[in-house]
Amino acid sequence: MKNMRIPLLSALGVAIVALIFGSIFDYQLSSAIASSTNGFGLFISVIAPTIGFCGFAFIGGGFFALGLKQQKLWVKIVFIALAIVALGVTVNYAGKEYFGINGFVDKAPMFVGYLTAGICGLAAEVGGYFTFKDCKNEKAWIPFLCVYIVLFLVLICGITGLKSLMHRPRYRTVLDQSIVPFHNWWQRCANYKDYIALGISKEEFKSFPSGHTGEAAILIVVSMFAPLADDRLKKAQLPMFIGSCCFVMLVGFSRILAAAHYLSDVSMGALITLVFACIANEVLIKYVKPTKIEEKVEEGPKEVEEVK
Repeated sequence: MKNMRIPLLSALGVAIVALIFGSIFDYQLSSAIASSTNGFGLFISVIAPTIGFCGFAFIGGGFFALGLKQQKLWVKIVFIALAIVALGVTVNYAGKEYFGINGFVDKAPMFVGYLTAGICGLAAEVGGYFTFKDCKNEKAWIPFLCVYIVLFLVLICGITGLKSLMHRPRYRTVLDQSIVPFHNWWQRCANYKDYIALGISKEEFKSFPSGHTGEAAILIVVSMFAPLADDRLKKAQLPMFIGSCCFVMLVGFSRILAAAHYLSDVSMGALITLVFACIANEVLIKYVKPTKIEEKVEEGPKEVEEVK
C-alpha cells in the first residue's frame, strides 16, 4: 500500500500536466489529428471498455472464489452476487460500445457486441476464480470491495455526474464550429437542448470527461488492490500498474484520434480515477492492517553433539 504512493502520485502528476496542456491547446490538437473515421482510434475505442471491465470481472471471479469457501450462507450469497454483478456490468457497459454511436455504428447487430463482451468477461471471471481459489487471506474481500467502491465513485458519481452537468460538445460535432461552438472543459453548455432540438444526438454533449478513459483506468485500480488480497501477486503489482497506465494513455490518445474527446477530457477521466484510488489507498493504509499469511517454517536438523 505505502509502496504505491510514489507511482500513484507520479501518474497523478502526469494527468494534471496533461489537463493543463489540454486546457490551452484542446482545439488546436484535435484540429491537427482528430477524425471521426479514424480506424485505429475507433478500434481501440471499442475494445478498451471490454479490456477495462475485464479487470472488474477478474475481481468478481475472486469474490466468487471467496464465496464458495464461506461458511455463513448470507456471506456466501453476497459474495457470489457481487461476482454476478461484475459480469453483468461488463456485458452491459462494454457490449454496447462495439456497434453503437461511439464505435462501428450499425456494422453488425448490437447483440454481437454484448456476446463478445460476455465471453471476455466470463473468461476474466474464470481467471479471477483460479487466481484466488487458494487465497489464504481472510480479509481478501476488503481490497476487492475497495475496487467496487472506487469504480462506483469514479464511473457513476464522478464521470457520469460531470457529463450530466457540463454537457460539453464532442469535437466531431464541433468541427468547424458552424453550428455548435467549441467549449472549454470548464464552460458548461447550458443551451445543449436547443441543439438537440435541431436533431443532434444527446450523446454528442457528453465529451467531458472521457468515460472510455475512466473505464480503461479500471485496470489501474485492480493492479493496486488485487495484490493486497494475495501476496503471490505483489511482485507483479508495479509492472501491472505501469502497464495499466500505458494502456490508459493509449485509450486516451485513441479517443482524441476518433474525434470523440479532447485532451482535457481524457486527462480528467484518468485524473478522477487516480484521485479516488489515492484516497482508497490512504484509507487502507490508515485503517486496515494487512493480513500476513503465516507460513510454517520447517525446523532444520538439530546439531549432533560430537562424541569425544
